[in-house]
Amino acid sequence: MKALTVVIIASLVFCAPPSFSFEYDEATTTSQDVANLLILAKKGDAEAQYNLANAYLKGEGVEKNEKEAAKWFEKSANQDYADAQMAMGFVYRGGGARPMNKVLSYMWFDLAAKNGDDGAYELRNDVAWSMTESEIDEAREKSHKWKPGQEVSDEENNN
Repeated sequence: MKALTVVIIASLVFCAPPSFSFEYDEATTTSQDVANLLILAKKGDAEAQYNLANAYLKGEGVEKNEKEAAKWFEKSANQDYADAQMAMGFVYRGGGARPMNKVLSYMWFDLAAKNGDDGAYELRNDVAWSMTESEIDEAREKSHKWKPGQEVSDEENNN
């Protein structure tokens, strides 16, 4: 099963700038696919967590649930999975599943950029335009100090 790219999700769900072009696999995730992904995701497989999040986000094979999607994107992102880090940047940019948090959005886009996602640089910089210098400094510090396996605390989720 081939997952949609984060760019597609961003364009369709999180209203990313329309200048992005994308390709995707039109295969639909079935409930059996979701059951298999859930088994792998619970075992800590970052790619399965990311694909499960996409299924929840689109409502394919499972009832659509943005909060559940964000939970699985975050688990994958915390394992240094670049596509999930991009997704978390969109979640905190105002994706609906979590309150908007420009500092965390910048941090996740920055981590995805450091992980080789070229599109993340532009998205990080787009977020920075609406941030104060101290917010940018805080986001850069969070990104610099973040290590794979380190989860964002609940306190930070509520900012």
